[in-house]
Amino acid sequence: MIIKAIQATPIRIAFTEPEVWSMGVRRGVTAVIVEVITDCGIVGLGESVPAPTIDVTLAAIESAASCLVGQDARAINHLWQDMQSLGGWCSHPYTGNAALAGVEIACWDAVGKQLGAPIHALLGGKIREQVPIMGFVQHTTPEQIETDARQMVEQGYNTLYTKVGRGMESDLAAMRALRRGTPDHIPLRCDPNESWTSGHALRMAFQLQDLNLQYIEQPLRMRAIAELAMLRQRSPVPIAANQASWLNWDILDIVRERAADVIMTDPWQAGGIGNFQRAAAICETACLPLVFHSYAPLTIATRAAITVLCSSTACFYANQTYNHMLADDVVTEPVEIVEGQIAVIDKPGLGVELDRDKLTKYHRAYQEQGSASAFGDPGELADHTFFIPNQ
Repeated sequence: MIIKAIQATPIRIAFTEPEVWSMGVRRGVTAVIVEVITDCGIVGLGESVPAPTIDVTLAAIESAASCLVGQDARAINHLWQDMQSLGGWCSHPYTGNAALAGVEIACWDAVGKQLGAPIHALLGGKIREQVPIMGFVQHTTPEQIETDARQMVEQGYNTLYTKVGRGMESDLAAMRALRRGTPDHIPLRCDPNESWTSGHALRMAFQLQDLNLQYIEQPLRMRAIAELAMLRQRSPVPIAANQASWLNWDILDIVRERAADVIMTDPWQAGGIGNFQRAAAICETACLPLVFHSYAPLTIATRAAITVLCSSTACFYANQTYNHMLADDVVTEPVEIVEGQIAVIDKPGLGVELDRDKLTKYHRAYQEQGSASAFGDPGELADHTFFIPNQ
């Protein structure tokens, strides 16, 4: 199954409501839909994220195409090595992984389609039929947070999450409102997105310890693993690493330093389905839960993550998605979240099919509107940015 061409199509899809977080406002998602076209007529589908911009992602995929065309799409490990070394992305793994993961995912999809098997079967088989998803409650007013939390619980979500990093009083009010709107047995999460200092994080952990938090996600700067380890040792609330666990060797550092209770990563941080499964294997060995971190993926990328989440014993906590916030998608059968779960499907490959009309529509939206930045426009930044990390 020889690769004849690789096509990359940038798209833009709006959110049904803005996402406000500690570093800005996001009103939609920008992604790159990847198609690996083979000589036997099979087309594998993948999805890449801006790394950090669409232009960089497209350049990375173009460099991958120059390396991969003419090679066997089934030799995924070899192809990944070529993308890394011949394309020069091994020196820029944070960017390269996010950009090139879509190509790797598309190759897995093509192999699954050729064999007539779902990708999870190629990874050793599924151990669960459904993957749990957390409910995302926006950080608004305490009254609205409490109302939204109750609605999320009624919809079947068994873990709730909100963004913090907006000042101590606002964060504490938000988390207490989230608790009031949620039965005591349902765990909560909060995500400061690196916006806290270690001292502030410790103080917040003690303030929040009575709210049954499952964990605080990445409170400190991503490079501050020693500080994260110290916080974890002193905190009464479990600590999760996300940005700090971007690469698989970062996960090894976290395990070595005992810096987190939970690991969060995804196929774009890790570098494709294969490396995401390796991340899960590290977590299995270290007896740490692995939670899927989300860049706001569409159905293609969500299904790619689910192939690993359904087949690993480390992936038992509720996972992050934005699918409920997407106004639309580019596939014929978008992911559905039912009772806080996404069902695993057994169709060949990823089990998804492009809707060509929608792909054209949202490519045009990208051409006309540009990227949907996670940080918003300058005016929004002035209104909503509360802390800029890593200074």
